[in-house]
Amino acid sequence: MHWLRGMMKQAAGVIFTLLIGCKSVGPAPCLQTPPLRIVCIGDSLTVCGGPGGRYTDYLAAWLDGHEVVNKGIYGDTLGGGRKRYEQDVLALNPDIVIIELGANDFWQARRPIDGLAADLEYMTAAARNAGAQVVIASCFGDADGSSPEFQSPIQPRYAAGIARFERDIAVRYDAFYVPNMQADIKPNTRTEYWGDDNHPNKTGNEFVARRIWIELQKALERTCAQPEQLGLL
Repeated sequence: MHWLRGMMKQAAGVIFTLLIGCKSVGPAPCLQTPPLRIVCIGDSLTVCGGPGGRYTDYLAAWLDGHEVVNKGIYGDTLGGGRKRYEQDVLALNPDIVIIELGANDFWQARRPIDGLAADLEYMTAAARNAGAQVVIASCFGDADGSSPEFQSPIQPRYAAGIARFERDIAVRYDAFYVPNMQADIKPNTRTEYWGDDNHPNKTGNEFVARRIWIELQKALERTCAQPEQLGLL
């Protein structure tokens, strides 16, 4: 019976994934407003996918007429993002900031969790103080531990710590939170969605983009409800 339950669970996951893949993302809010600028700061998960296959490429296609700026850097961390935040994000006067950082901190598992939290809080607060909406895009919330990266003793605790401070910062700064942008393509042994063990391919990144899109739509709606932010007053 155990094998039967396993097969049924796997089949249910496949059906859910197919339904998500066929689902329309829906219209973007306020397409008639002046063009908005969405800046995405991140690590290799923001860069990977190849030409036209990054999650930001999908967001840009769904936000035709608005500007999506990719500021991903391979190997970046929360601390690295903080160091370049002024130049790479705030200097661009974004309307919305998507922060996708922390995966390399997870793999390294060296810095204290409080230090990582301080970096994310700095970036979130700086964007909110500048009048921008913030979407925190994570890989660690709602993780089921099925992927190989969660099999070492320290990684599950580290991931849980990151997820806790992400949620807390999102609540305190009235930001939007994507608990696990990779939820639909896990585990990362599913070769149809992954270019390698750590990076989604073009197909996988469409699912990532759809997860982010859910919260990005909310940020867009809030931005559109503030005419002074759009330069209409």
